[in-house]
Amino acid sequence: MTTIRPATPVPSTRPPRLPAVLPPPPPSASTPEELLAGADRLLGTATASTTGVWPRAVALLLRHALEEALRRYWQARNPRLARCPPHAQALCLESYAGPDTARRWSVTWAGLSRACHYHGYELAPTQGELSAWRDDVERVIGALAPRAQ
Repeated sequence: MTTIRPATPVPSTRPPRLPAVLPPPPPSASTPEELLAGADRLLGTATASTTGVWPRAVALLLRHALEEALRRYWQARNPRLARCPPHAQALCLESYAGPDTARRWSVTWAGLSRACHYHGYELAPTQGELSAWRDDVERVIGALAPRAQ
C-alpha cells in the first residue's frame, strides 16, 4: 500500500492584500453648470438627427451634473467623503446640506437614473419631465454650491 503525502504549500508570489484606500475620483472635465447648459441646448434643439436619442442624452447630462455637484460639494466640505461611493455620499447629505436638499437630490437622481436606461416597454421621458428634472437639478446645484464666506 502506498502512502500519499500531503503537498507542501507553495509560497504565493502575490503580495498580501491590504485594505484598499480609494483614490479620490478624477475631476470631471465639465462643471455642473456646463453640463446643465449642454442639457439646455439639447432640450431646446431637438432635430430629426437626434430623434429618439435626445431625451436620454438630456437625462444623462442632468444626472452627471447632479453627481458632479455632489462630488464637488464633498471635495470642498469633507474630502474624505468625496472618496466614498455616490450612494454613501447621498446618505450623508442630509446631515450636512439639510433634508430638503438631500431629498431633492435623491428623488431627482432616481428619476434620471430610470430615464437613462432604455427599456423596450417604456417610453422615453417627455420634454415636460425633463424640464422639471432640469429645474430640480439647477436648484440642487445652487444649494450645493460653495458659499462665499
